[in-house]
Amino acid sequence: MENLLSKIIAQKREELERQKSRTSLSKAIREAAKYKLPIIAEIKRKSPKFGAIKDVNVIKTAKIFQNYGACALSILTNKNFDGDIKNLIKLRNLKFKDKNEINIPLLRKDFIIDELQIYESYIYGADAILLIANVLQEKTKKFLDVARKLNMECIVEVHDKDDLKFVYDAGIIGINARNLKNFEIDLDKLKLAESIGNRKNRIIVAESGIKDKEDVKTALKYVDALLIGTSITKNFELLKEFVKK
Repeated sequence: MENLLSKIIAQKREELERQKSRTSLSKAIREAAKYKLPIIAEIKRKSPKFGAIKDVNVIKTAKIFQNYGACALSILTNKNFDGDIKNLIKLRNLKFKDKNEINIPLLRKDFIIDELQIYESYIYGADAILLIANVLQEKTKKFLDVARKLNMECIVEVHDKDDLKFVYDAGIIGINARNLKNFEIDLDKLKLAESIGNRKNRIIVAESGIKDKEDVKTALKYVDALLIGTSITKNFELLKEFVKK
C-alpha cells in the first residue's frame, strides 16, 4: 500500500510540475526576431461589430498557424468573438502530448477585469494574458504582480498617451490601432511607441488592422512584433508571407 501511495504522489507531483511550467512569450518573440517577423497569430472566428469572419476549427487552425511560422498563439476566450476558454485548455494539453503538437506560447485574449480571471487563465493553461490599460487603469499594476507570481507574462494594451500612465513596468506593451468604441482602424496610432519609456528593454506589439504587406511595413517602423487575427484567419497563406523577413 505504501509503495502504491508513493507512486500516486510521484505522479501527482509530475502533473503539478507540468501545470506550473510556462513558455515565455517575450523569449519566443525575441528568438523569432532573429530569423523572421515575430507574429502572434490569433484565431478570430467572429467580430462583435462585423459578425462571422470564418468558421474555422480553432485547434486545427492553431496547428496550421504554428506550422506557418507564428511565434505565439492568441486564443480568444470571450463569447462576443465566438471564443471559448475550453480551447485554451485543449491547446495546453497538446503541449504535453508525446508529439508535442503545440510548442509555442498561448496568450489568453479576453477582457480581464477581475483578479479571479488571472487565476482562471493560469488553471486553463495560458502562458500570457492581455491587460487593457484603459479598462484597468491603476489596477494594472496589481494584475501584473499577480500574473508574475504565477509565472505568466502580460501584454499591457494601450490606445492613447493617457493609457501610458498605467503600463508601469510591463515588459510587453501592445498598441491597439482599433478604436474600441467604433472599431475603426488607424495605424497612425502606432506612433504612440515613440512616447513609451524604457523602449530598448521592452517589446512593442502592434494589435489590429494588419491586412497586407504595406500595413506590415508601416507597423514595423514603430513596433517589434505583430498580433494579427482577421486577415490570416480569412487567408492562412498570408501568415506565411508576413513572417518572411
